Amino acid sequence: MQSVLAAFPRRPLTLKPGRSATGGWVLAILGLLLFGGFLVLVGAQIAPEIRDDLAIRDTARPAPQVRVNGGRCRSRLFMFQDCEVTLTWRGKDGTGTRTMSYMFVEPHMGSWNVMPMMDPARPDLVSTDLGIERLTNRIVTAIGAVIVALALIAGGFVAARKAQRISGEVKALSGRVLEPVPVAFDGWGQQTWKIRDEHGTAFEWPVGKKDKPFVLDEQRGLMLALRPAEGGPAFPLDEKLRFVTLSPEERAAIRQAGGLPPT
Repeated sequence: MQSVLAAFPRRPLTLKPGRSATGGWVLAILGLLLFGGFLVLVGAQIAPEIRDDLAIRDTARPAPQVRVNGGRCRSRLFMFQDCEVTLTWRGKDGTGTRTMSYMFVEPHMGSWNVMPMMDPARPDLVSTDLGIERLTNRIVTAIGAVIVALALIAGGFVAARKAQRISGEVKALSGRVLEPVPVAFDGWGQQTWKIRDEHGTAFEWPVGKKDKPFVLDEQRGLMLALRPAEGGPAFPLDEKLRFVTLSPEERAAIRQAGGLPPT
């Protein structure tokens, strides 16, 4: 271990985080577009359909003049059902078409039969027995799905903001005279390494999925890190020493001191 520490150059070093903050922001924006689109669907279609079914659930009757013009259900994870039914009808005011979208949680036990329903007093509010019978289920499912979507959107931006903050910490360390130190490897987070210095101070840094730590003492769980001589955050290094800018000769000398083949 001491030979590895001694092999490091004592000069300003440029650090490169294993994973940049840009990827986190890209994922956060993609999550916003994906789950935001789902929220728009809930607000524009699913919520109005639930509102209409609440209005007629006690007065709806079978509507033989309404036809089921098409429909399908998709089952996800066996329990989550996503159904779409298209209804068409002809009345004194002309023809009409309405496509209903249903989300509910129920074991998938085969296909469902659908009967058109209508409130005789409000013939424009057509529905189906499938939707009305599962109205409470649909309400709970929609509320739960909205909560999950909002949590995922918020989580994506929180993670991106955290990666941005860590990237700033790396920039603050970069370009300074740094010294090699052993730190305890506390394991992996979500594409992060968790480390702890000799004072017990914990740090967490973003890394790539394929990155491996530069191990100094496997039995003691120690890995290689860099930090300012006057103290401060310890920045972990990977086995290939890609997280720090070194000359080929410096990299080869450090890896040789650690018993690793040259890259």
